[in-house]
Amino acid sequence: MKNEGLEAFRLRKEEKSRIYSHENDKKEFSKEYEKQFKANKKAWVFFEKQAPSYKKVMTHWIMSAKQFKTQISRLEKTIAESEKEKRVL
Repeated sequence: MKNEGLEAFRLRKEEKSRIYSHENDKKEFSKEYEKQFKANKKAWVFFEKQAPSYKKVMTHWIMSAKQFKTQISRLEKTIAESEKEKRVL
């Protein structure tokens, strides 16, 4: 690695590290969220047909929200778009 890269790495902030889905282990829906998603069969079938990378990003996006209200909002948006057979983001 070049000196500039090493310096940038040294100056990184730990709280800004490992915040993206590709930097973390795969997150899973909570049992309640998965049950809510599966209740809409059309949306769940569409979601399950998507690439693993998309499912990982969406699950991380939903589950990484700090507030319960935000998690629910994201889950509902994902279900609504999946029901229309469209991707979110």
